[in-house]
Parts: sequence; C-alpha cells; structure tokens
Amino acid sequence: MGMEGLRVQIKNLLFVTKGGVGYGVDEILKVVDDCQGWVWLASEMSPGGLAIELFKSVPFGMGALLVAKQNDVGEMFSKVNWAMPLGNIEKTFGGPLIKQR
Repeated sequence: MGMEGLRVQIKNLLFVTKGGVGYGVDEILKVVDDCQGWVWLASEMSPGGLAIELFKSVPFGMGALLVAKQNDVGEMFSKVNWAMPLGNIEKTFGGPLIKQR
C-alpha cells in the first residue's frame, strides 16, 4: 500500500519542492520545474527528523534517492534496486557532505 502511494505521488506530483541551479543558492533563484522531465525523490535532515521530498529539478545538497522520467514512473519502479536509495540517504548530491542521520 505504501509503495503504491509513493508511485501515485511521483506520477501526480501534488507537492513539489524548489531545487536546481546549484548548492547554496538563494531560494529566490531556485525553480520548481527545470523542464527536463525528471522527478527526483530526495531526503534531507530537518529539525523534525529525516524529511523526504519530491523535486522536478535537481535536488542539490540533499540525499538523491530515486530519479524517474515523469512520463514513465512505472519503469523506474519495475527496475529499482532498493539497496541503492537506502545507501544514498547518507550522501549529499552536489554539495558538501552533510551528515543526514
């Protein structure tokens, strides 16, 4: 049930976080959609704990867990090796290494 909910969220994208441009860039310069057609699932440590967010632009400075073509999310779910996203929680994408947990 949880995986189907994630699949629906990635395909329909109700809540998208700003990203792209680069690490440490002012929030005003970030974009919601970089028009490349990719959807990213990324993690970051927030004051409330580990947060998971969806992006339509590159999630610089976060733990990039999954990436899929927005028009073919099913293919990503059929081929994903779940050990890779779990390992990427500890890594920072395109920025300094930040301890996530």
